[in-house]
Amino acid sequence: RIASLLSELHRSGLSCSAEMHTFWQRVNAIFFYALSVLGFLALLCAGTTYFHTAHPNIELGLDRASLRKILGAGHEQATLRLSIDADLSTVFNWNVKQLFVFITAEYVTKQNKLNQVVVWDYIINGKENARIHSSSIVNKYSLTDQGYGLRGNDVTLVLHWNTIPITGLLTTTSYRQSVHTFTLDDQYS
Repeated sequence: RIASLLSELHRSGLSCSAEMHTFWQRVNAIFFYALSVLGFLALLCAGTTYFHTAHPNIELGLDRASLRKILGAGHEQATLRLSIDADLSTVFNWNVKQLFVFITAEYVTKQNKLNQVVVWDYIINGKENARIHSSSIVNKYSLTDQGYGLRGNDVTLVLHWNTIPITGLLTTTSYRQSVHTFTLDDQYS
C-alpha cells in the first residue's frame, strides 16, 4: 500500500524524498537557534533594568580658580581646585559593569550659546568604589576657551556619568540637581 502511494506521487510529479540533512546543515541550525535564544535573553535582561531609578548624593564645590592668558595662542586657560562629595552607589544594579564619571564646566560666550569643557574624569569599577570624596582635586584637563570668553564669566560645574552595562545600551546621565556656579576673576593671575 505505501509503495503504491509513493509510485502515484512520483507519477504526479511530486516526490517524497527521505534524504537527511548534512552535518553542517544541522550545526548551522543549532548554532543560529542558540544565537537567537541568547539574543532574546540579553534583550530581556537589559529590559529588566530599564525602570531602575538612581538617587545619588552629589555635592560639587570650587576651592580656588586661577585664570591666565596664553600669549601668542589667542586663548585663556583656567585652573580649578574642586571639591567633590558624591555617592553613586544607587546607580549600580546587577547590569552595571562600570561608570565613567566626568565633570564639565559650562559657560556662555558671544560666539557660542553653550560651551562645555570636560575638566575632570574618573572610572568607577564597582558599587564598593562608588563613593568619591575629595576636597582638593585639581582639574585633569584645563578649562580653555578658544578666544577670550572666560574672564569675568559665570561657569557652572555639572557632574555626568556614562553607564557601561553588561548587556544593553550605553547611557549618559547629567545630574543637574546639584551644580555649582561661580564667576571667574576679571583679572589674570
